[in-house]
Amino acid sequence: MTTTTTTTTSCHHCGALFPYEPILCFGRDLAAHLNKECPACQARAEKHRREEKEEERMQQAYQMLCATLPPDLRETEEDHPEFNRPLWRAVDRWHPSAGQRTLGIIGPAARCKTRVLALLARRVISGGTRVCWTSAVRLKDAAHDRMSREREISALAREHLRECLTAPWLFLDDLGKNEWTAAFESQLFQILDHRLNHHLPMAWTANDHPETFLPVISAMNASPIIGRLLDRCTVLDLRERE
Repeated sequence: MTTTTTTTTSCHHCGALFPYEPILCFGRDLAAHLNKECPACQARAEKHRREEKEEERMQQAYQMLCATLPPDLRETEEDHPEFNRPLWRAVDRWHPSAGQRTLGIIGPAARCKTRVLALLARRVISGGTRVCWTSAVRLKDAAHDRMSREREISALAREHLRECLTAPWLFLDDLGKNEWTAAFESQLFQILDHRLNHHLPMAWTANDHPETFLPVISAMNASPIIGRLLDRCTVLDLRERE
């Protein structure tokens, strides 16, 4: 027969006495061999566990940040005198939703588009979400390298394309600075179409509006690519702010 009663016991950490309910079975305490903690020590231990877990999360986020962003972009300073703070405030307010899953930033060079994109990536990473960072030029190179006869080059290219396709967040910088080759168009369409259909957020930058790419994209792919870039997209056009 098992009964419970209330008595006091000593905390094995601080030695303080506190109420304790032994589990008695035929006169023996089944938990007698266990180290017992007073409520104060339990609270401190739980706080320490939470702090350790948060520290581990921050370390993982930092490692992900270092593996994702180039060093110069990681060191972007919001209070730098040449930093475009109004743009960052607008981007920082934006969050993907059912109706707006993509963010596009359009504007001329030297307006901090890439640095603002990096700050957004840093915000997403700090929340524990894996991201993929690429540029249109790197994406174009990967589209061609995937068919390389060099196995290692091909494997790296295919892995990068797979990340662009499936990563929880995709950041695509400098769209339009690439060559619009057939291989690039094919891979870009697949990435945009997959991410749109699977509700995966994306942010991109370009010097010009995607509609200006119409003359340089093949007739077969122009409308599908541009349409998917702009579908459910919040566009911040810096040219309209000048």
